[in-house]
Amino acid sequence: MTDLTGLRIVPDIERAPWTDLTDAKDGRLTRIGLQRNGTTEGRATVGIVVQLDDGTHVIARTTWRLLQAAVRGLAAGPVGSEETQD
Repeated sequence: MTDLTGLRIVPDIERAPWTDLTDAKDGRLTRIGLQRNGTTEGRATVGIVVQLDDGTHVIARTTWRLLQAAVRGLAAGPVGSEETQD
């Protein structure tokens, strides 16, 4: 797998809404999984499946390392830090 894009991390989308996504469609995250050696460099990748309201499935991918960094950034932000580990 190649050509992975950067990932913009927005810790609070109420304060910084995604106004550039004017034609976006709603969907639900329905699957997530890891793939060993998913990049040409041999790094693990994450696959995420979003099911759109019309039933269409979209698969998005990024590296495991980038997703981990994103989760850490979100957890340290204002909304993430308010959540508790129940």
